[in-house]
Amino acid sequence: MGMRTIALVATLACASGCFGYNKSAKRWAYAGDSVLVVGGGGAIAADFLSEDATCEGMGCPTFKSPVNGLLVAGVVLAVAGLVGIVLNATRPEVKTSR
Repeated sequence: MGMRTIALVATLACASGCFGYNKSAKRWAYAGDSVLVVGGGGAIAADFLSEDATCEGMGCPTFKSPVNGLLVAGVVLAVAGLVGIVLNATRPEVKTSR
């Protein structure tokens, strides 16, 4: 799973809005927030399941950080989805005159 896929998932989920103002909008917001959480979980799983290339010799770094871009992107997506769900659940519905 590449960064382009993660960016696409985030864009599509955020396009629907993280929280809604009426019953119909809240349903779509929950769907978008769920996509964020699932996409973030997928990115985290892809990071942990990917194999690291072994490097030996003079050109190899001596320290390799356990945190990389895919893990950070997955955490950001999952946290954004969870925050959106909490905000959506606590936001009162706005009565519109139609």
